[in-house]
Amino acid sequence: MSSAIVIDSTTKIREGFSSVVDIYTIPVRVFIDDEEYLDTDDLTEKIVIAINEGKKLETSLPKVEYVEELFERLQKKYEIVYVLSISSLLSGTYSLLSTIANKYENIIVFDSKTVSIQNTYILERMVNDISNGKKLDEDDIISYRDDSIFLISVFDIERLHKSGRVGKVVSLLGKMIHVKPILTIARNGEVQLVQKAISTKKVAEVLEHRVGSFIEKVKAKNPGNIRIYAAVGREKYKEYVYNLAQKYDIKPFFLEIGPGVLTHVGTEGFGILIGFER
Repeated sequence: MSSAIVIDSTTKIREGFSSVVDIYTIPVRVFIDDEEYLDTDDLTEKIVIAINEGKKLETSLPKVEYVEELFERLQKKYEIVYVLSISSLLSGTYSLLSTIANKYENIIVFDSKTVSIQNTYILERMVNDISNGKKLDEDDIISYRDDSIFLISVFDIERLHKSGRVGKVVSLLGKMIHVKPILTIARNGEVQLVQKAISTKKVAEVLEHRVGSFIEKVKAKNPGNIRIYAAVGREKYKEYVYNLAQKYDIKPFFLEIGPGVLTHVGTEGFGILIGFER
């Protein structure tokens, strides 16, 4: 059965990843001081400069006509098209994609209920199962998520305040400007506060504890190889990832955060995902 996968641009494809399944990317839109751009890798430097200069940054849904044209083309070319969307509680992208896909019987849209590198992990699991002849459904996406843990450490919460997309988290943090929140994406797709840290040492301790507990729990049920994916706002934050990876003797894979996600979290932080291969 000929299949394809469509992702939105908040999901990055890992360098060196080879897919036997065709993958297409739909760019969300990014606005810098109300000027519109498409969320592509060559926009990253411009976003970083805009953050440093305190410019107004916003994101918006993909262009309707772009999605319509792509879906019309793909539904003719493939027997089945799987669409993996950013969490519906973080963006209206899922609603847009679902609405347009409704008129095609062979296009299936999944709400990943997550974002960024956790979607990269889910994407790779999708590719593996599709290549082995599996027809995917929503339960598979949930299963992939449950095989991984995604933690985000933010060292400067200014962008969180400005983005307006994580109101519950910001309200929990209050005016604690020196707090370093450790976040995750809850199973329902919302950003969730894992723990507040007041020092970089505490951040490392929390990450080590959470990751260690997860690995112990999952390995007891489904032993498999561990993978570590990470995305950092600045090079200096790779140290946290390397220290954790060294503990398990694993080489981490680093991905771009991407302009669309940088707009909301800024450059002062990093995300790390631990997942199991099957």
